[in-house]
Amino acid sequence: MKLLIMRGVAPTILLILVVASMAFAGAAARGSKIALPTVAFAEVPLYPPLARVARIEGVVHVKVTTDGHRVIGAEAQDGHRLLAAAAEKNARTWEFATHEPMAFTVTYRYKLATRAEGNPNNPVVTLRLPTDVEVATSPVIISDPPAEVR
Repeated sequence: MKLLIMRGVAPTILLILVVASMAFAGAAARGSKIALPTVAFAEVPLYPPLARVARIEGVVHVKVTTDGHRVIGAEAQDGHRLLAAAAEKNARTWEFATHEPMAFTVTYRYKLATRAEGNPNNPVVTLRLPTDVEVATSPVIISDPPAEVR
């Protein structure tokens, strides 16, 4: 934004003009769809092992801030602390195609499915980058030791 110095205009009026133009620009940005960056690299998100054993599942919203190439900040806004830590750690690995620095929110969904297909140690990961990540796996099944055979 350029600040124009106008002769003969009182500073108070100038300040009101600047604030009004900033409010208009903010409203225009909210009304329009801002293009989100393209993820060029990201590590595969995994289900936190302790959360899996404890049968913790849920949603975590992570606010991601970029410098135009990489994540410079990833802060969980909600969710269980075990899931939030894993989501933040994963988001920090992301790299992007060149873009304007920005901040946006990523939704991580961690799900435990009793009938998950495939290897339970390799979760099913669905990526709808850069806004949605889903990690689904089966819970760890803890059973009593087998009865001794007599």
